[in-house]
Amino acid sequence: QRRGLRGIDDFGGLMQRIPLLCGWMSVTMFSSLGLPGLNGFIGEFLIFKGSFALTGAFTAIAVIGLLVTAIVFARAMQSLFSGPLADSCSAFPDLLPGEKLVVVPVALLMFAIGIAPQFVFNIFNATVAQMAQLIG
Repeated sequence: QRRGLRGIDDFGGLMQRIPLLCGWMSVTMFSSLGLPGLNGFIGEFLIFKGSFALTGAFTAIAVIGLLVTAIVFARAMQSLFSGPLADSCSAFPDLLPGEKLVVVPVALLMFAIGIAPQFVFNIFNATVAQMAQLIG
């Protein structure tokens, strides 16, 4: 967004220039993949558990989708973070102070939910139970 560029080929070697942003991107990618200890894990686990209870075929399809996503994320991380620094990124600033004020609490929340998901479940349990009764 800062550079007005959208193609992955316009970037490269970003870890040399913006390590904090690369770290943040890595955490969010791993969370999206359902890495244990991050907020995405409990969601992935519950989805796989629920789908497996219905039929293993849906779970197999979901696992294949997750593996394809992992490959895409790994290639994106390699293209963006490693290699020589792209010319278009030579003056790229790392996270700005205002961005750090957003990123740090969100990252901490991602780890907190991944480590203690029951906190979030306790907030939503009553509402989900009422909705389940209404649905039947």
